[in-house]
Amino acid sequence: MPKKRTKTKSKKIKTKNNNVNKFFFFIAIVCFIFILDRYTKYLSSFIQACFIFCIKQSINYGAAFSLLNNFGWTRILLITIAVFVMFFAAFFYFQNKKFTLIDFGLSLLFAGTLSNVFDRIYYGYVIDFIGFAFWPAFPAFNLADIANLVGVIILIWAIIKKP
Repeated sequence: MPKKRTKTKSKKIKTKNNNVNKFFFFIAIVCFIFILDRYTKYLSSFIQACFIFCIKQSINYGAAFSLLNNFGWTRILLITIAVFVMFFAAFFYFQNKKFTLIDFGLSLLFAGTLSNVFDRIYYGYVIDFIGFAFWPAFPAFNLADIANLVGVIILIWAIIKKP
């Protein structure tokens, strides 16, 4: 009989450790993406270069591709949408006990959204600095945008691949 209790306790501890590990993985990804995005945005104010990618800081008052750029209510709308995205990403991340590919996509989506909403709240706009040398008309973007894009691609792929 004591062996069963020991096994039950070890399973509970193992589940608790998985939850703790999953939480710390989420925090690590979010902090890494946020800090890297902040640092690269800071560096972009000093650097201008162009080879395959062009590094030149630009300001985006709108959404992706500067959509809704000329409307006064855009900032509030985009901050509200970002808060909802972060809430749902965190909510679905912590629904599952074990770590899956979907969780990785959700953590990237949360991190990218957090970094861009920080810009929007603190500055009133998002700082973009990466462009394509071979496609100058393509709008500039940043590392948070890349994290969002990769996160969404991972989510779509994991959901389609799921049996």
